[in-house]
Amino acid sequence: MGYNLRALLNECKKSTGSNNCEMVWKALINVMAETLRTGKGCSIRNLLSITSIRTSMRDPKPGLKDHVFFLAPSICKSYGLSFRKPGSALLSPCIEANISKMVVMTKLDKDSVVGAMKTIISKLAEFMGSGDHVQVPFGNLGILLCQKRVASFKFASSGIAAPNMVQSILTDAIRNGGMMSETGSFVDQFMTRKASERAAADAAVAAAEDQQRQEAERQERADQEAACQAQAAAEAAAAQAAASSQLPLPSPSPAPSSRGPTSRSPAVSSRSYRERDNLNQSDDTPPWLKNSYAVKKDKLEETMANHVFPKFLIPERHKSLETTNPAVIRNMEIAYDRLEGTIADATAARAKQEAEFKALQEKGFAEYMSRRTKEANLRKDIRESLDVQCMDDRRRRMEAIERDRKEISETFKGLHNAYPMAKPLDLAHEYSVKKNLRDSLLAQCTTKQQEDKAKRKANIAREQNILNVLNNNLKKEREEIWAGKQGGDKLMSLEWEKQITTSK
Repeated sequence: MGYNLRALLNECKKSTGSNNCEMVWKALINVMAETLRTGKGCSIRNLLSITSIRTSMRDPKPGLKDHVFFLAPSICKSYGLSFRKPGSALLSPCIEANISKMVVMTKLDKDSVVGAMKTIISKLAEFMGSGDHVQVPFGNLGILLCQKRVASFKFASSGIAAPNMVQSILTDAIRNGGMMSETGSFVDQFMTRKASERAAADAAVAAAEDQQRQEAERQERADQEAACQAQAAAEAAAAQAAASSQLPLPSPSPAPSSRGPTSRSPAVSSRSYRERDNLNQSDDTPPWLKNSYAVKKDKLEETMANHVFPKFLIPERHKSLETTNPAVIRNMEIAYDRLEGTIADATAARAKQEAEFKALQEKGFAEYMSRRTKEANLRKDIRESLDVQCMDDRRRRMEAIERDRKEISETFKGLHNAYPMAKPLDLAHEYSVKKNLRDSLLAQCTTKQQEDKAKRKANIAREQNILNVLNNNLKKEREEIWAGKQGGDKLMSLEWEKQITTSK
């Protein structure tokens, strides 16, 4: 089972209950095509990214080489998909598909567009993860293919526009010396207009060629029909003349031949004579001559001559025509002359048409070459004018710099004597000063660290003494409590002894 774009949109429609997914899909394709035409890449979150490979500095002509695509890592991990990963060098940066443009194109709110995008991505990922054959066209950009969870993208040859001629001209002009902004805008407008005119001329030439080809095919079919009708009329006239003649056609006289009787009558077809020749071959003929190339060639030539042009039959086979009715011969002559005239007219018309078509092609090619020559001359003139303008600007700039330099030298002439110049910097002294400052800072830091260390030690010792004193006091208190407890027990025991003694 396979999935295509229609199945994807139907599943999205069942899931959402509206046709928003189809509108969002069309808007997404338009946004991707617009982004790719600018030379940048376009990415669809959680689905795929399409970008282009730029040319390197070693390539003679700058521009874009090819286009590549990547699957999102999240969809690969979730559905177990894989694809052929291209290199990461010379890739154009990717821009995420603009949701705002899609909202404007579809005239929906942003939440609906985002929901439709998530539905499309999830359904497409489920199709690709099922392992079946998936073929989803992305408009004029190409087709997304996936089979057995291996994805690929087949780019279309004309879906992504290549850099136009204006960019190359501007690049050459900048390389030759730069240009002004207003000149660049003029070149852009002029070359854009010329490109549109060239496209219109090419379309007109293609339409004229198609029309000429259709007319030629139509004329050829008409010529073939006329030739067939003329041939049928000639055969009918010959048959009618033979039937209306009172003198019966004599039977053909046999001519001696190694292949048996070979004389034929005009009313007998070539096929019957071929069969009769095959049947009348004597058994004495060697087997290597029965089906030899010479025998087959003679049979083929005789059959073609008898079938197409019966007027030019072999004389030995039609000696009986001398005794045929003259009216039949005259009618056959008229029919054959008419057929030859029709064929000659058709051949002349075909030759005339081919000559006109060739003249039209030569004229179109001459116009195309003249247009290309004019454009080349115009580009050359523009380059020369830009070079001249660049040289003039450079010369004026150098003259202005030289003039300012002279004015400054004349204005401040003699002032260097009035104001003494500062002494040169003593690097050794500066180095010694910096070294002394570094040493003093290091000594201060060392002293500060030692003082802090001593203070920490004193604090630790003081806290240790305080802890010892507290421990001793606690020990004494415990001993006193224990001694008092023991004394109380003794007094209580003595008191119990006194009471016992008294009671006795």
